[in-house]
Amino acid sequence: MSARETAASPARSATPPARRSVGGVRWAVEASVAGKVAELVTLVALAILVPRVLGPADFGRFSVALTVVTIASVAMMLGGPTLMARYVPAAAPAQRAALARALTARLALGRAAQLVAVAAVAATLVLVDPAAFPADLTALVVLGLSLSVVATLALQAGLGLGRTGAWSARYPLQNAVLVVAVLVLYPVGGVTAAVGAITLSCAVALGLGVVTAGPALRGPGSAAALPEGAMRFAVLQAAGGALVQVAHRGGVVAVALLAGSTVQTGHVALALGVALAATYAVAQVFTVALPGLVERGNGGAPGSGAEAALRRLAGLALAVLLPAALVAALLLEEAVPAVFGAGYAGAVGAFVPALAMVVLAPVNALALQAAALRLRPEATLHSAVAGALAFALVALLAVPPLGATGGAAAALAGAVAAALTSIGLLPGAIGARVGGASLAGAAGVLAVALAVA
Repeated sequence: MSARETAASPARSATPPARRSVGGVRWAVEASVAGKVAELVTLVALAILVPRVLGPADFGRFSVALTVVTIASVAMMLGGPTLMARYVPAAAPAQRAALARALTARLALGRAAQLVAVAAVAATLVLVDPAAFPADLTALVVLGLSLSVVATLALQAGLGLGRTGAWSARYPLQNAVLVVAVLVLYPVGGVTAAVGAITLSCAVALGLGVVTAGPALRGPGSAAALPEGAMRFAVLQAAGGALVQVAHRGGVVAVALLAGSTVQTGHVALALGVALAATYAVAQVFTVALPGLVERGNGGAPGSGAEAALRRLAGLALAVLLPAALVAALLLEEAVPAVFGAGYAGAVGAFVPALAMVVLAPVNALALQAAALRLRPEATLHSAVAGALAFALVALLAVPPLGATGGAAAALAGAVAAALTSIGLLPGAIGARVGGASLAGAAGVLAVALAVA
């Protein structure tokens, strides 16, 4: 059997004992949950301490730089983590490090081209309008983005090799370094030093990747042939991920363009920000579970034990999220202004569909990983297309009359369309109980919130 055939055939790869794999999956899920809790703590510190120290004007400049680095980093990592988590554990144990190196090298070529393009655009902006794009701040942003992208390449390779703890620890560590560095550097060097703290935090993330995955990526051994279809898988995953980002985050842009109100834009940004924090926490749990499930074998077979494990994980997530969303729906009128300030009382309407969207997070995360197990990236792409189209249609119809509520409703419509399409394209993967409970639960949360609001 060739190296290509071995890497591409999960069912024929060497598999550790089931007990070890099950334990590994459980540990990965627990580490991911712990990482998300730690990340939440650091995000609260970032939201409370940093604005107070910087003041409104400098915090605005700092936020633009942080947003550029964060969104661009996310855009460049689309498809990579799932590619690594699906293909590397499927290879024979002796070939995994070499395969991780080969996949990382191929992905690095594309990321390098993207970074060169970003640097060229940044240099042009500095030359055309140096007042709006100061050379020092722009250079720090480009450097921070570059470090973040390389960190992601290393950490996602580690994810495929079973270093799920490092993947889960990345953002808690990075955010903690960012907060401390801003508090220390800003009094010394002003907003430039604060933006430098972003670059420093990305360098620390890269250090984590080098320490945890570097030895395997630098290790000796013959080069591995890329598995058949791996790069097609990566491209389709990335395309689907980009469309999902449109449906998830496009509500803010839609409200800004179609409602013409900065207040309404702020309201939808708040509601979707909270919903997406929960949604991505669920998605990460499924992502870190994937390598262990692939390693157990027969992951690509419909009805396999790996799919059953994903359905159980989705059921557990739903059992936590649905009651929490129902309670939140009952308390929206009082909770939103109490937690976020009286100025956000008008955001209650946007939180109604946003809460329902959270309930659909487990079924959509399950669909994404089930498609990866079955090597059906086209299913992921088609469900993302359906979600993006539903989002766009509802946004055009609902945002002009409803503002922030319409933007959040468009995001919910995208999540529902993606879930229904995945259920149709992946027969048996979702399961009637999980799929039905998710959709019914989302409808129930929506009904309760509308009745109370």
